[in-house]
Amino acid sequence: MKEDIMVVVVGAGPAGCSAAEAVAASGGEVLLIDKKSEIGSPVQCGGFLPEAVELEKLMPRAHLPEALREIPERIILHRTHLQRIYSPSGNYKQFAVAGRVLDRRAYDRYLAARAAGAGARVLPATRARLEEGIVHLSGHFNGKIRPEIIIGADGPHSIVSRAMGNPIQETGICLEYEMADVNIDPDAAEMYFSAQYAPGGYAWIIPLGQDMANVGVGVRASYLAGQKLPLILDRFIREHTIAAEKLAGGEVLAVMRGLVPAGGTLGAIQKGNMLLAGDAAGHVMATSGGGIPLAVVAGRIAGEAAIGQLQGKMALTNYASRIREEFGIELSRSVQIRKMVDMAMKSDRLMNALFAALSPAQMKSVMRAQIPAPLASR
Repeated sequence: MKEDIMVVVVGAGPAGCSAAEAVAASGGEVLLIDKKSEIGSPVQCGGFLPEAVELEKLMPRAHLPEALREIPERIILHRTHLQRIYSPSGNYKQFAVAGRVLDRRAYDRYLAARAAGAGARVLPATRARLEEGIVHLSGHFNGKIRPEIIIGADGPHSIVSRAMGNPIQETGICLEYEMADVNIDPDAAEMYFSAQYAPGGYAWIIPLGQDMANVGVGVRASYLAGQKLPLILDRFIREHTIAAEKLAGGEVLAVMRGLVPAGGTLGAIQKGNMLLAGDAAGHVMATSGGGIPLAVVAGRIAGEAAIGQLQGKMALTNYASRIREEFGIELSRSVQIRKMVDMAMKSDRLMNALFAALSPAQMKSVMRAQIPAPLASR
């Protein structure tokens, strides 16, 4: 393994692959490292991604890469057209949202293949350790590298973020089942709010077809109060007034777990020759937990910043301002909204009152990180 590599990207998820592709496409030498033996496995995400037209409204200033706009049909398992949000009382508001449900394993492989096709070298089953600017590799590939730039796209527990001296992020804990033989509405992606069934978060049913769905729950650890997440999800499936009827008789085909940043960006996303993108940087919408579009955009920006620094066209110190320009406002507002509703999340009575105060259009604006009048007055 040669030691003088221009850029090392740690983590081959959507952010890391997009960063590596951007560097390689501009002629930079880049290594894309991932500890997983199979990129994309195990799956740690529900796989819901709005269509490009929806993403343009969610992030109106962002330049959406092709990997978000034009996804091969083989990767899209299902399409939905509605988002339906249930209050603890069982009432719901719904609004039109064009969505794609992705095969996340296939999507991450597709992104990694794009990076490789652009010229990146991909190193799976390889762990990275940082020490005084040197990246120590162990696993399937071994060696020491002193890169000019390091991009951390290695998730909420990022080693690159730790090396930058950032505090530990607040995270949401997610558990999801892939279920067959369920009686769902295949046209609607559903979210369920309840202090009993999803404390400090929400449960979801994301259709994979006519009778299959990803069914999960994501909560913040601080709200668990000693409860076990599998018991919470099983209770939602068996006992929830609405969901139990849809999921009765369903069979679990797969179990997926994951962590999601819950508090936006915490600490620096650029320090010295190091950058953070995606979950490692807290680039997740706090209102929904959605991170794929922000990760792909942030990865592209990180790759462009790295190659700009190497070519003398842009300083790495401009990276944070580029992020703010493209989606920083929406990210900050999503955290602001989450903090506004935190108190209501602890009480089904308060959550029911909040739902009653919001129209479907206002609920949709919340999902787009826009603050509606009823929340602004709180």
